[in-house]
Amino acid sequence: MQKYFFPALVTSVTLVALVTFLALVTSSVLASSSWIEQDSGTLQSLRAIAKTDGTLIAGGNTGYLMRSIDEGQTWSRIEQFSSTWWHDLEMEPDGDVVAVGDGGSYAVSSNAGVTWVSSSLGVSVNLFDIERTQSNGYIVGDSGTALYYSDNSKNWHTTSTGVTDNLYAVQDMGDGTAWMAGSGGRLLRVSQSGLSFANLGRVVVDNIRGLYFTSASTGWIVGEKGTFKKTTDGGTSWVAVSVSGLVSQDLFDIKAFGDDIVVVGDKIIIQSQDGGVTWSTTDFTSDNITFYAAVFDSDGELWAAGTDYDVKSAVFHYQEEVVEVDEVVEVEEEEGEEVEAQAASLIKLACVGETLDSDPCRAVYYYATDGKRHAFTNENVFFTWFDDFDDVVEVSADFMSDLMLGANVTYHPGTRMVKFQSTHTVYTVSVGGVLRAIASEDIAEGLYGADWNQQIDDISDSFFGDYTFGEVIDSVGDYDVEEDQESVQNLDDNF
Repeated sequence: MQKYFFPALVTSVTLVALVTFLALVTSSVLASSSWIEQDSGTLQSLRAIAKTDGTLIAGGNTGYLMRSIDEGQTWSRIEQFSSTWWHDLEMEPDGDVVAVGDGGSYAVSSNAGVTWVSSSLGVSVNLFDIERTQSNGYIVGDSGTALYYSDNSKNWHTTSTGVTDNLYAVQDMGDGTAWMAGSGGRLLRVSQSGLSFANLGRVVVDNIRGLYFTSASTGWIVGEKGTFKKTTDGGTSWVAVSVSGLVSQDLFDIKAFGDDIVVVGDKIIIQSQDGGVTWSTTDFTSDNITFYAAVFDSDGELWAAGTDYDVKSAVFHYQEEVVEVDEVVEVEEEEGEEVEAQAASLIKLACVGETLDSDPCRAVYYYATDGKRHAFTNENVFFTWFDDFDDVVEVSADFMSDLMLGANVTYHPGTRMVKFQSTHTVYTVSVGGVLRAIASEDIAEGLYGADWNQQIDDISDSFFGDYTFGEVIDSVGDYDVEEDQESVQNLDDNF
């Protein structure tokens, strides 16, 4: 029996078609990824950017916000506020957009940024970062200020962090835990949905401005004077990330979408497309742009926002420039070459000679209709979509390397329950990898039968970022297993 393995990172391939022509006029597509400027001066300076309902919203100094309904090509200014500096924008689970800023400023828009309603959180310090998941949320600011969101009360509450350092960054892990970091390298681990704080001390010398964790153990911090470090033991120890072109530039934000990670800072953007294994940099010294914030949308599109010396705002979009070139290609007839793989196929590299089970040529990927290659994290996920490997197509290395890496494949909706290795919460899986916590064992039995506890798969914490979180299932009537299973016709419907 042919053996396969399922890496967390994947590559895709392009197949060569049979040729029977000696000369052919073709239209070649040349593509290169680059950062394209989309705004230059709508406002003076930007500190935050968010994407919701097809609308980009950005904010910064002078109290103004700005929005774009055409993917950033044109912008309009929202002149609703007088003098507030906005430091962060966040899209909430219900689709509302929230802005936080100086002096405890807090405003909400329920119509994609057209109009805003301000309210008081009961604090007057500067607020720098906000993050919300379905049931939890956190805001951090000056002098150790932190607020947590309670889904039960639908309100924000202040809490004591036990520190007086300014807190600039927060990440809500979605399971009642979070991370906070700030001035002087201070790092906090939060548990009990904001009621308990573990002070991990000053893990670096300089101010931490951004953080991103993929699990309870693995994460990165970025900050001033070139601070860029990684931990694999839950913040106990840190190792510097070496990046060509990074010397002592201030770094202000880090965001991720699947295996794509971006870090933005003073005239520099750092990117990884393989989950942080390798990094590349783009230098913006000639453009004089300092980037303070970045955002991925739900399709993985990426924008970065900042300013040209606090004189005019700047937004850049990461995209492929495509140029069509007509050319005449002379081709000799060849027999036995492989036919180009079609989208909606299982693909793998052709193995040469004897190979180990872990050889990359045995890795199977899904070549989706979005033109990207998607990895199966393990065979449990694979067999919720396919019965066997009979339809796997072997492709060339050139084809595989041409396909952009897409999001990892998540479980087929409704087929299995899952839990992360570090928690006891059991979830159902819906379309697009949305996890819904099951409130009790009785509900689980009502949904999946008496052997429900035999239908749970463990998910490695390293794949936490593949999933998002939906509403808790409080009763059997809250969820229909069969309906969720039938909600997708094929794997492409899950992306």
